[in-house]
Amino acid sequence: MPRRLILGFVTFFLIAFVYLSAVRVLLSPWIQLPPDVMGGLFAGTLALVCFSLFHALYALGWRHTLVFFLLSLVISWIQEQIGVTGGGVFGLFGAYHYSDLLGMKLGEVPILIPLCWFMMIYPSYVLANFIVDDRPTGSQGRLAKIVWLSFLSAMIMTAWDLVIDPILSGSAFHAWTWEQGGPYFGVPLQNYAGWVVTTFMIYLPYRLFERRVPLRPMGSLPIWVAVMPLIAYGSVMIGNSFAGEAYGPKALQLIGPFVMGIPLLAAGSRVWGAREKKNAHPG
Repeated sequence: MPRRLILGFVTFFLIAFVYLSAVRVLLSPWIQLPPDVMGGLFAGTLALVCFSLFHALYALGWRHTLVFFLLSLVISWIQEQIGVTGGGVFGLFGAYHYSDLLGMKLGEVPILIPLCWFMMIYPSYVLANFIVDDRPTGSQGRLAKIVWLSFLSAMIMTAWDLVIDPILSGSAFHAWTWEQGGPYFGVPLQNYAGWVVTTFMIYLPYRLFERRVPLRPMGSLPIWVAVMPLIAYGSVMIGNSFAGEAYGPKALQLIGPFVMGIPLLAAGSRVWGAREKKNAHPG
């Protein structure tokens, strides 16, 4: 597939996602928009999944994208399935189950869920790379650095769940239910430990593979392409934090910008700093 076509898909799906997730939310106080909540949710999810896949395909190459995507699908589904059936890192101290809201299931887990993991695992990977190495892709250095990058990526990814879980498990959606509840808007705290562990289990083998096997991107990564995952992550933050009291706790308007905004600002600062250095030393 020609790289210009890939970049066209990347741009299209990013624009679609930014509109569906962030622009609609920001405009809603002034413009009456169609109340297609579930249609917007599924369309936004599909747009972000496609964006992450196509951007990874361009930036990493098809082989690394396939490895990353399969690791994310398989490990997240296994952990979710174990969690739903009462064990593992998610269900260790409190069982949960999915409703039929998210559609078809594989076992007890909606097929959409493993796809949702990858759609945020990839932008979080890019943010961690910018924070540590001033670049969007790559895993180089000693094993201790690879472990640190994997853990940082997992923390950046888990920040998203601090915002989305109170919304989708809340009364507006009931996409899943925590049977014993928990102290964080009804969510048990071990859920977040489960997110860190699961995403770390995905990032570490992928980064070790990436460290051993050189990337084969489809083309150069100009700054406007490199920062696209940051825009996607920021749009997720806006859309989930400011969805409104009808969908989630008002406190998310404060929680979201802090837990997701801090890594976003850190990555953006490193992008800006690297660009300033390049302009100061063009040679």
